Amino acid sequence: MAEGEDQQPPTPPSGNGSPEPPPTPEEAPAEQAQAAGTSTASGEPSPPFDTAGGGGGRKSDSTGPPTVAPEAAAAAKAAAPKPARPAKEAEAKEAPRVAPPAGSINEVLAEALPAVLMQAYMVPTLAGESVAVEVSRDDIPTVLAAARDDARLDLTYLRCLSGIDWQDDGLEVVYHLLSMNKGHQLTVKTRVTYDDPVVPSAVSIYPAADWHERETRDMFGIEFAGHPNLVPLLLPEDMTDHFPLRKDNPLQEIDEWQGDNLRDGAGEGDE
Repeated sequence: MAEGEDQQPPTPPSGNGSPEPPPTPEEAPAEQAQAAGTSTASGEPSPPFDTAGGGGGRKSDSTGPPTVAPEAAAAAKAAAPKPARPAKEAEAKEAPRVAPPAGSINEVLAEALPAVLMQAYMVPTLAGESVAVEVSRDDIPTVLAAARDDARLDLTYLRCLSGIDWQDDGLEVVYHLLSMNKGHQLTVKTRVTYDDPVVPSAVSIYPAADWHERETRDMFGIEFAGHPNLVPLLLPEDMTDHFPLRKDNPLQEIDEWQGDNLRDGAGEGDE
């Protein structure tokens, strides 16, 4: 027989042992409908025949494709190859600090607070660069009050307050300030250690700091002394020793790995 030709299955023997003759052209459609479980010429559905089970045509209880046992499906899914967990890359360190150009806003702040020691440098923003000043945590209330009240600064809007975990260099609290009237901005920063992560609250100066400080306390474990209601905002009230955004969080590496897989489409189609 030439390659590609359809092979006809042998005709099953009849009851007396002799092969049954092939169906006539008139009988063929009815037998095909019966084998497929579709309606015959009389309109009545015919049950499908299970020829794979042996015999000349035993009726099958199943009308669909063979099903796989749940245990076998679970075992196959567990045995499927999973994306390899990559080795954790070294954390990026802080960029080199570049001093602000002459005449920047930090000079006005330094003139308003000559007794406060501050370090000024440029930081990236969505619209280029901005001036940042880093001060001691004890000077935070003084610096924020001067930034708000000095008419030359007029930084009356606290855009955001957030935390950063610099690992060996400690925890950092960042205040993003903006002047609506003058159109300039300033970033104020302070750092604390893991052993003493306490910063004076800014709520009495910028009321908007209320929820920001609660969130930062939830995520980084930084306490804000003097906050009127420093209770958990995002976490359960009894979760006081788990800080999801710290680098020492035991699930932090797993979260990053899962996020990379989702971003790259790994495991697509899995339930």
